[in-house]
Amino acid sequence: MEKDDATTAIELLDSQLQVWDHCLGYINAMTVQCAVELEIADAVHGHGKPISLAELAAALNISPAKAPFLSRLMRMLVHMGYFVQQTKEQGEGEGRYWVTPLCRFLLKDNPFNARSFILCMNHPNMVDPWRHMSAWFRTTTTTPFTLAHGGKKIYQVCSSDPTFGQMFAEAMGADSRVFSRALVARCKEAFEGLSSLVDVGGSTGTTAKVIAEAFPAIRCTVFDLPHVVADHGSRQAHPNLDYVGGDMFADDLPQADALLFKWVLFDWPDEPCLKVLKQCKKALTRNGGKGKLMIADHVLGHESCSDESSMGTSWLFDLAAMVNVEGYVRTEKQWAKLFSDAGFANYTISPVGALRLLIQVYP
Repeated sequence: MEKDDATTAIELLDSQLQVWDHCLGYINAMTVQCAVELEIADAVHGHGKPISLAELAAALNISPAKAPFLSRLMRMLVHMGYFVQQTKEQGEGEGRYWVTPLCRFLLKDNPFNARSFILCMNHPNMVDPWRHMSAWFRTTTTTPFTLAHGGKKIYQVCSSDPTFGQMFAEAMGADSRVFSRALVARCKEAFEGLSSLVDVGGSTGTTAKVIAEAFPAIRCTVFDLPHVVADHGSRQAHPNLDYVGGDMFADDLPQADALLFKWVLFDWPDEPCLKVLKQCKKALTRNGGKGKLMIADHVLGHESCSDESSMGTSWLFDLAAMVNVEGYVRTEKQWAKLFSDAGFANYTISPVGALRLLIQVYP
């Protein structure tokens, strides 16, 4: 017997919340962006103790007339886990707000904050391409990003829009600050015995600086495009850190005990990745060398990050790679094929955290 309209409507209504959550999911991102721009976390933390709504509004230089709206924003931020709302005291309209560990990512004074990453990912240059995704599927354009930006790739947009370019560089640097410290702590043995390391595509050198500081015996080199390293190469940021300009696709890579790629190969499809890996094999084995390749990246479905929540985040990153660049999140099998095709003999995988793993690849 076919279901009547009422039964169908009831069943649909019960599942409609999921559709609403999916369609309104962007509000989470905009809410966090608003918190960063208003510097709410700094105001609450700087108060030194739980803060009332009125005190928070005053600290943010917000009109008392906007206090009810601020209350609604804070309710969402509490729900998202950035703040807690304590039981209200007698005579108070609402409870007082205080920070949570998650809130540290929003604090300006926290060197590991994610403020620049949040602002960059919500910038119109990064958001607009998603509106072009359906049109992109019916074109021959390489990515929705190039479709949205008149044929320009993300690095070309960074060059033509210096303000955005600086924001993008800061966002990548912010991730590197926290990740690189976790990398040298959790995978310390991977750096032991090395005398030289090249951070390929290392940009401003955030990761290389951390490695140079943690392992003074390792001579570190940041290898990136000439215009990227130009301003940094003239600065002696660390006694065992150098900057070298070049193109990893066209130029010979410097020889070293280790070549490091942090979140670089993720950006590229297989053909250019294979070209770079062959360049790496050539550099590592030059003059009888026996170095290794170190790749800090995602491995889709790896046992250390295969729970439902982690997989969901991995798929988000995979779609982000599809929309903004030409790469994708690879499975271990896909990584292994690239290594084999490039002439490498074997590899190991070690978890670092936040979906990233360290893959060590040997000629």
